[in-house]
Amino acid sequence: MSNARKIMVLGSGDIGRRVFHELAHSPHDRHLQLVGRDEETTLRATNLTRFCSVQRGYATTVSHARTDVTDVARTAERIAAFDPDIIFLAVSYQAWWVISTLEQAAFQRVYRANFGPWLPMHLVPVMKAMEAVRLAGSRALVVNAAFPDAVHPALAAIGLSPDIGIGNVANNVPGITSVAADELGRSTADVEVRLVAHHYVSHRLSRTGNSGPAAMGLGIRVDGRDVTAELDVAALLNRLPAEYRRTGGLPGQTMTASSALSVLEPLADERDALVHAPGVDGALGGYPVAIEGGKFRAVLPDGMTPEEAHAINVSGSVQDGISEIRPDGTVVFEPSAMAILAEELGYDCPEMKLSEAEDRAREIAERFAAYRARTTG
Repeated sequence: MSNARKIMVLGSGDIGRRVFHELAHSPHDRHLQLVGRDEETTLRATNLTRFCSVQRGYATTVSHARTDVTDVARTAERIAAFDPDIIFLAVSYQAWWVISTLEQAAFQRVYRANFGPWLPMHLVPVMKAMEAVRLAGSRALVVNAAFPDAVHPALAAIGLSPDIGIGNVANNVPGITSVAADELGRSTADVEVRLVAHHYVSHRLSRTGNSGPAAMGLGIRVDGRDVTAELDVAALLNRLPAEYRRTGGLPGQTMTASSALSVLEPLADERDALVHAPGVDGALGGYPVAIEGGKFRAVLPDGMTPEEAHAINVSGSVQDGISEIRPDGTVVFEPSAMAILAEELGYDCPEMKLSEAEDRAREIAERFAAYRARTTG
């Protein structure tokens, strides 16, 4: 009887397919299942992954299944049938990059609202997926790609937060590590970066080289010693959009996929690791995290308290367009951010209870579609 670790990738869009593909290229004994709402897309992606894996000499077991995450009962059936150890959620009603396909002037206007006001588009499909996990009676660890910084603390209020997120805070750590290593004349293997930062900060860093009006927490260690004070951190970060600039946009999702794999592979291989991740155990924002025995523990920069780390992430959340996430899961949006969507799309949502999220997601989708037609017409 096989002891293969079973990993379900729920969502066959760009990031789901990339992560599924990479997970299959491993000497470890794994059974992967890609689950999507379109049979043809999901079957073709699964077979492509299988054939590439065979071509490179691996023998990972892959399969596929079909569900629409809005159908909670069917999704629960798929989860129960496969019985995964790990579920990777790559589900969203509107991926972050979709607004970049608007006409350029319209994109620039909408972009100023930042990411927070779009929360319903990510929260609702994750909430439905988590309802399916619970309905299936699954004990799988759930790893989520869709805006974990805000989705997780909101869903934690009703006991439906995934266990950990991916991307965001993690996406700039390799760049910071590389800059610091080159500056110090050391290998990247010798440098340990600890970054506390919200999605807003992560989004800014590689583009501007700074965190803007939001706070961030950064510690850099070499040989177990904190050397942050010995470095000109501002100058190092300013090099990220300069000589350390990288491909961004949709092609740059390779970075996000790598961040997902940095979390998923230790969990799949049942080994410990130090990673960066947002939304850990329902927390707001992003942290350095020790994975130990399948559990998670924040590993903060030297001298930083949990209260200070939380305050850093709150400051990023406000800049991203979310003023507050209340203990009952109600989300209060920043008036300045929401005013932009009100002006551009006619969408105005000062605050949102979780029970209202599905209607709000539907409304923002309809208003965005009309806006796209109007601005490109």
